[in-house]
Amino acid sequence: MVAGRYRLITLVGRGGMGQVWQAWDELLGRPVAVKEVLASPGDSVREARSAARLDHPNVVRVFDVVSMPGRSWIVMELVPSRSLHEVVEQDGPLPHRRAARIGLVLLDALSAAHAAGVLHHDVKPRNVLIGPDGRVVLTDFGLATIGAVAPDPQAGFLMGTPAFVAPERARLGESSENTDLWSLGATLYAAVEGRPPYDRATQIGTLTALQNEDPDPPRHPGPLHDVIAALLARDPRERCTAAQAREGLAAVLRPPLPLLTRRPLIAATAAAGAALVVASGVLLFGPAAGADPLHSPGPAVTTSVPARLP
Repeated sequence: MVAGRYRLITLVGRGGMGQVWQAWDELLGRPVAVKEVLASPGDSVREARSAARLDHPNVVRVFDVVSMPGRSWIVMELVPSRSLHEVVEQDGPLPHRRAARIGLVLLDALSAAHAAGVLHHDVKPRNVLIGPDGRVVLTDFGLATIGAVAPDPQAGFLMGTPAFVAPERARLGESSENTDLWSLGATLYAAVEGRPPYDRATQIGTLTALQNEDPDPPRHPGPLHDVIAALLARDPRERCTAAQAREGLAAVLRPPLPLLTRRPLIAATAAAGAALVVASGVLLFGPAAGADPLHSPGPAVTTSVPARLP
């Protein structure tokens, strides 16, 4: 019994920052999750404060903090779920569209955190929970900070899982909203590939590849990899923004133009004497070859269609 109120029932997870129990709140008569923090009590308070600043359906809610000499606990919402890591391990890599839906939810949760001045610092598949109803929750703000952390050349590698830590954070200790976005890209890569973007046997090997190599070539290519590549840009100045990532993820989920809509459009365009070019699965409608573009019937139109027309 923790604090005379929370009855620990089953150990459901263990990591470097602590261990999590399924528990029962005797006072309010409800199930909860209780995380025993294996660091100092101050770390548990910091984690609780970071998460408590957020009121978002896809961020785990914090109910209470219990501190005792040498031990501390965080009482949280219990989310019946499997982690994204477990889903991929047990079921295999995700289809790109499903991963894109998860990515949009995580991006919303991170955007809410960033708007509240909170940086997560530890976005990875183990910290993404997926409920049986499809709910996606970002959890474990144990490494979170309030506000950005300036580069410190003497800092060296900060805590976190090397395969999911942005290059500038691993090298300089620099933290910003951009570093969380890189970790989101690495998480989505792992979701569709079944392995992190830098899959090495040792932490040193991972960190070396992180600084000097491109992400490993995909074995399951698909439309999500364009967004992932933009998120995994090594230079944070070249990394896509949250808004750009949102648009890219939404584009993966956008349905293609229906065939019955495409056929009349193609026929009408051809009848008007326009040229039709198929390139990379995109139809480009424009003036016919040799036509005067200043007197063409209208502007060029672009629409996505299969590269091979029916």
